[in-house]
Amino acid sequence: MNHLAHCFLSFGDEDLLVGNFIGDFVKGKTWQSYPEGVQRGILLHRSIDSFTDNHAMTGRIKERVRPFARRYAGPVADVLCDHLLVLNWGLYTDEPFEDFAQKTYGSLARRAAGMPLILQERLPRMLAAGFLHGYTTQRGMRFVLERFSRRLPADLDMGGLADCFFEHLGLFSEDFRAFFPELIFEVREIQNTWQKPDL
Repeated sequence: MNHLAHCFLSFGDEDLLVGNFIGDFVKGKTWQSYPEGVQRGILLHRSIDSFTDNHAMTGRIKERVRPFARRYAGPVADVLCDHLLVLNWGLYTDEPFEDFAQKTYGSLARRAAGMPLILQERLPRMLAAGFLHGYTTQRGMRFVLERFSRRLPADLDMGGLADCFFEHLGLFSEDFRAFFPELIFEVREIQNTWQKPDL
């Protein structure tokens, strides 16, 4: 899962949102230096990634894009899943996407000072560009994939990958719909363990 899904799976909890958002930039045990709610968000981010990486349906998505993305099929599939989440948005929430995006931008802007320095530097540009909206259109997705490929030490065919993705969008969406409700259930189960009193 990429930015959008991690933000969505915070379910409106601002501490979880911050932790989920910064999760890729918090290494090892440095998560322990953050406030408790943000710690939970960071650990939730890791749980989401682990569940996603090991699910059969995301495995199918990765195999479809592997000819184009090679060993980066996993991270590329994460990006594609954010677009699939937008396409199927109404299946998982009654909140309009625009309302969710604006609320998320506001929360991240308020909490920027508590993020790793690299994100403090990047976040203003991301917010100015409306980064969550980049996952909503074919044009935006092609731009996101191209920018993503520039950070990889390999020459990948992102144009071909995008063509494949949009040509077979129905198949990708079927796999996503078979996977994402199970991920939501997993996240809710994790949250339920936090609410249980110590015995």
